[in-house]
Amino acid sequence: MRMKQKQWIIGTFVLVSLAACTHDKWENVPEGDVELDFTASAETPVTRTVGGTTALTNGAYVAVYVGKGGRKPSADTAPDYTNAYTVQVNASGIADELIPTGGVMKVESADGYRFYALSTNSASQVVPGLANGCHAVDLHNGVDYLMAVNDNKGGGFNIGAGADPIALAFRHLATQVILTVKPAATNGYTAASGLTVGIADIDNTGCYIDLSAAWATSATTPSPMIYWPAQPTTDGTDPTPVTGGVALEQPDGQRKEATRNGTTFTVSFILLPVSTSARGIPLQLDFSGLSFENGGTNAFPSKSYTARMMATGDASELVLKGGYTYTFEATITRNSASFSLPKIEPWVIDGVNLDEVVEVDPQ
Repeated sequence: MRMKQKQWIIGTFVLVSLAACTHDKWENVPEGDVELDFTASAETPVTRTVGGTTALTNGAYVAVYVGKGGRKPSADTAPDYTNAYTVQVNASGIADELIPTGGVMKVESADGYRFYALSTNSASQVVPGLANGCHAVDLHNGVDYLMAVNDNKGGGFNIGAGADPIALAFRHLATQVILTVKPAATNGYTAASGLTVGIADIDNTGCYIDLSAAWATSATTPSPMIYWPAQPTTDGTDPTPVTGGVALEQPDGQRKEATRNGTTFTVSFILLPVSTSARGIPLQLDFSGLSFENGGTNAFPSKSYTARMMATGDASELVLKGGYTYTFEATITRNSASFSLPKIEPWVIDGVNLDEVVEVDPQ
């Protein structure tokens, strides 16, 4: 099964990006005599996408970072080796490969090698560069950030001549939100020709992927890897980075046309993780050809609803964790929309609800 994501052009800019962003502070380490190859896969069930696929996007950009001698990522130390790749998706039964965009990676024979990789799962969105030895910066909503770690279960690899390809299994770092929209059982719409949904972006100011953060050993319980800078505390405790951002106020970060199946519509978004109190994520639902009459007559050329995605229960907070999908359902009547608690999908653990639903320009 394959991850179903956007296909874009492949360029050589990633090499420039990695060279400029990864090694601003350090000199390049001389290459060794051992050539390394990599295979790539997507861990399941955590990497299952809306299309039910599990492989990576063909041509997706990947950056690989390597530490030797047991060295882990650190803000003060550059990776010992880095290289840029694209994903080559092979036929069923053959492991997908990482193809170097330049030369192959060559390392010295040594013990304790640890391998880290980042991808945007996109053939046009380059991998964010490192601002220091472990923080990948300039993150955006709508990007399917992936990460893989292989440190041989903590022991590191002994690399010598004829080394086997290193296997890299990727996990999602961002959050996926899936919305299903359908008519209410009573006074629901009878026909709709289209639906476009807008959602607010999550404020990305200062956020970064931390290669040094703890990596969960189980793919079914991913640990947070995207962080925001620590904020001053009021109780005297040391400030710590946070694992979620706050939604902006307007539902114009991403707009997507929903897929229609009869009178049911489905749309999905990729967001940076969210952690906020008493503030949700604004949504706007823009229908075309919406009718509440038998036979679909007297349709509105356009009709819109707004909503605010809130937490379950008392709506006091909203937390959308990285690596999880949140699926929920909206039912529409002539003058209102209501939202259920999310349905549980194979890789859904947490849930959200919606509140403050308002019809725009009631008719």
